[in-house]
Amino acid sequence: IENHDHALDRLREHLARAPRTAAECFPPLYKREIDEGTYGLALVEAVAHLNHLYHRDEVVRVRRDDGAWLWSLA
Repeated sequence: IENHDHALDRLREHLARAPRTAAECFPPLYKREIDEGTYGLALVEAVAHLNHLYHRDEVVRVRRDDGAWLWSLA
């Protein structure tokens, strides 16, 4: 739980700087390079963290023209 709480804190700081896609949230969540073999799992977990903040009304999302969500602090 503590690890997830710290990850959420880093994610909030990251989103405070600019709107981001879920993949652009990898650096503060994982603090390591995500390769092809772990990309799918990393993306699902990033979206889970973002949805958690979304359901707590801490972030908002806007769909880009290409269909990707851009997430930012509420």
